[in-house]
Order: sequence, then structure tokens, then C-alpha cells
Amino acid sequence: MLRSLKFDLYRFFFPMGWLFGFWGSFLWILFALHFIDYPGVFHPEIMMGGFILCFISGFITTAAPKFTNSFPATILDLRLSVIFTILQFVSLLLPNPLYFRLAALAQFFFLSWFVGIRYLNKKSNPPIIFLLIAFGLLSGIAGLLLLIYGLSPDLGRVLFLQTYVMCFILGIGSRLIPSLMGHEQRNFKVSTVLELAIMFVSSYVIEFLYSEIVGNLMKDFVVIFIAFYVWIIHKLPKRRGFQSWGLWISCWSIVLGFLAVTFMPTERIHLLHLVFVSGLSLLTLMIGTRVSLSHGNHDMSLEMKSRYLLATICLFILAGLTRSSAGFMPALYEHHLGYAALVWIAGLATWGWVFLPKIIK
Repeated sequence: MLRSLKFDLYRFFFPMGWLFGFWGSFLWILFALHFIDYPGVFHPEIMMGGFILCFISGFITTAAPKFTNSFPATILDLRLSVIFTILQFVSLLLPNPLYFRLAALAQFFFLSWFVGIRYLNKKSNPPIIFLLIAFGLLSGIAGLLLLIYGLSPDLGRVLFLQTYVMCFILGIGSRLIPSLMGHEQRNFKVSTVLELAIMFVSSYVIEFLYSEIVGNLMKDFVVIFIAFYVWIIHKLPKRRGFQSWGLWISCWSIVLGFLAVTFMPTERIHLLHLVFVSGLSLLTLMIGTRVSLSHGNHDMSLEMKSRYLLATICLFILAGLTRSSAGFMPALYEHHLGYAALVWIAGLATWGWVFLPKIIK
């Protein structure tokens, strides 16, 4: 058996995700300055297949060995992680998105293998809600395969750019968000989690193939149920501190973003950025903060009082509001995209200034 690593893989994945996030947003600044064409295809794929996927990979490869009480990451895991991530970076230099999608697909297969082999060697059972992670992996793989083979590109983009990410957020978030905000954990039956997962994933298919309103209502039901029953966002965080407030705000952004899309479907692409920017992105960095500090044995009080963390939260909220309002101001549309990207990058840079050195050290 290959030698185990003496560090967790989040130390590699989080900085790589930070770089993907920077470049994916910087494209909009280049577009606003008329240096490049409209990056409508590349931006979302870089953000979901690069930024978000790297942070998810860092969490999964760190948490899976501990939740299954199996064995830590190995030298082989590190080598595969580096190879597939570097391939993703190199593919950004090519005009055809096919190569980025192939590299992202390899990353999904790696994560599936990493989780699967540790589950088979488990000495304890992971939380039942983590079944949603399996649905996220399957959704990401299915979406990329549809895109790569051109079978149903629109459905493939939905599965890759939305479904897989939300499955991970609903699964991972249901384990972490309540505890990080000071609330009690909810217990689930396997049948309940399966019903929620099947309803959520099928809602995207129904939205695409049958009825947009039915699909949106199904998604809203699952998101609202988990947000209120599991995340308990209708109560203020008991654990007071900037990170807890950031989590609370990001959860509300996700819920309000989904509801806004349902009631204003013509502004879908713009309102979804409430979910993506002040929701998923902010949530990702708040959870990344906990992982970085706790697993690196750093000062945990930074979660409570770091002004850089407060600045990050404020900048991500501003970026989300700026981007989601762009569709309502057609005369200033391109400028709004540039402003939102600039503010988002400022928030990412603020977070990175404090936490990247602690991750890499």
C-alpha cells in the first residue's frame, strides 16, 4: 500500500480553487473592457468545475477518511489530484471547452473512487445525509458526459452547473451548518434522504423536459425543507461571530434566490446569481474557513472576530446584489458584470490574504 500523506488534501485543493475563482471572475472584467468576447460558456464552467469543485474536493478528501474511520489520503491520491487539476488549468488555454470538461470528468471519477474505496473499508458509518454527495457525484458525471458527447447539452449544463453543486451543498451543509451556527443536529432515515435526493435531482430533469414551474416548485420544497428543518435558518445563530453570520446570510441567499427564480422566471439567469454569489460562494469560503483553521491548528477565534472575514462577507453580499440586478438595468448591463466581478474578486482576495498562508503553511 502507498504511504499515507502527513497532510490533508485541502491544502492543495483550496489554493487551486482560489486561483480558478479569480480567473473565472476576471473574465468578466476583461469582457467589460472589451478585451475578450462574451465568456458565457467558460465563466460558469470554470466557477463550478474549477472553483467550487476544488473546494468540494478539498473538503471531501479531508472529511471522508474521518467520517468513515478508514485511512487517510495517500501519495497516489495526491498525484492524481495534482495531475487532474493541472490538466484543468492547462485546458483553459485552449479555445474548445471539451478539454476542460474531460479534465473535470476525471476529477469526478477520482472523487468517486476516493470516497468509494474508503466507504468499503469503513469502520464507522458516515452521516445518512451524505447520501446526497453520491447523487451530486452522479449528477456531475452525467452532466459532463451529456456535454462531452453532445447528447443533450442544455440538460448537461444544468446537471453540471447547478444540480451537482446543490446536492453537495445540501448534503455537506446539513452536517456542518447547524453545528457551526450552534444548533442541534437532525437525524434522518435512509428513506427520507433518498426521497429528498430523488425529488431534487429529478426536479431539474422535469424542469427541462416537462414543466419549468413544476420543476422549480419541487426544488423550492427540498431547499426550504432542508434550510428550515435542518439548517434552522429561521433562528439567528446561537454561536455569535462573523463566520456564523456569514453562513446564515449565505443560506438565506440560497433560499431567496430559488424563490425569486420561481416567481420571476424571465430573470432566471440573473436571479440565480443570488444563489451562486452571495449563497454558494460565500458558503464555500465560510466552510473553508473552518476546515483551514481547525485542521491546521490555527487560532479559531478568527472565525469570531477577524475583520477580514467580515469584509469578505460584505463584499460577497454586494457582489451578489450587483450581479443579480444587472438584468434589470440593460443600459448598464456590461458595466454591472464588470463591477460585480471586481467586487467578488476583492472579497476572494481579502479572504485569501488571511487564510491562504495558513492553508499552505
